[in-house]
Amino acid sequence: MTRRYGKAPFRAAAIHGGPGAVGSAGGLAEGLAVSASCGVLEPFQSKETIPELEAELEKQLAAEAAAPVALIGHSWGAWLAALFAAEHPERVSKLILVSSGPLHSRYVPQIGERRLARLDGRRRERFQALLAELDSPDAIDRDALLAEFGALCTASDVYAPADPPCPEPPSHCDGRMYARVWAEAAALRESGELLRRFSALRIPVTVIHGEADPHPSEGVAEPLREAGVSFSFRLLPRCGHTPWREQYAREPFFDLLAREL
Repeated sequence: MTRRYGKAPFRAAAIHGGPGAVGSAGGLAEGLAVSASCGVLEPFQSKETIPELEAELEKQLAAEAAAPVALIGHSWGAWLAALFAAEHPERVSKLILVSSGPLHSRYVPQIGERRLARLDGRRRERFQALLAELDSPDAIDRDALLAEFGALCTASDVYAPADPPCPEPPSHCDGRMYARVWAEAAALRESGELLRRFSALRIPVTVIHGEADPHPSEGVAEPLREAGVSFSFRLLPRCGHTPWREQYAREPFFDLLAREL
């Protein structure tokens, strides 16, 4: 499934995070279609392995866009967009990584530390319990667990939520996809294969990151530099993990994306 915003021709595609946060890039795609006055695609992920997700995205783009598009990946979606672009450069005109997770495992502990520091005692305990449950092979109702975990992450990851909140299209959580895809993605990072795939990129790359994002920006920029990847870097002040939901960063974020396109 692919949601469409604006009118064809579609010049960009917003790739959602998670894995399993299906439809969560709707606000990104909708806002970009308005700010850049262009057609934007929001492909939904439905597969449970990275090669299958790449193949699915190739079919979605081939069906909707005749020309190469700018891929804008958020969080996990930044990884998927980059992995796809490395394999299918003919489909991608530009790669924009928004709030990407760290590309090297040495930065990973900072994420949990920062999130826990921003939650009160009860929510901190629940956060840790949910993380353990999601990692368990015996977890029951993974969709509900992932939805609750996502809500706690949203609470810890935001700098200043937009007031009033920006309306967003419907989304849902796929806990099984999260468990299967994330295990594969984390193994790619741990082995160094993830960064090796990034080093194969031969298209323009832009990194956009919130200054207050629990995912450290240096966890993206430093490994890319070490791997010899050419990229431009934009740090958004007063911004957490999801720029289009932020009070102070929303407008500068969409202005920046419009200029990138």
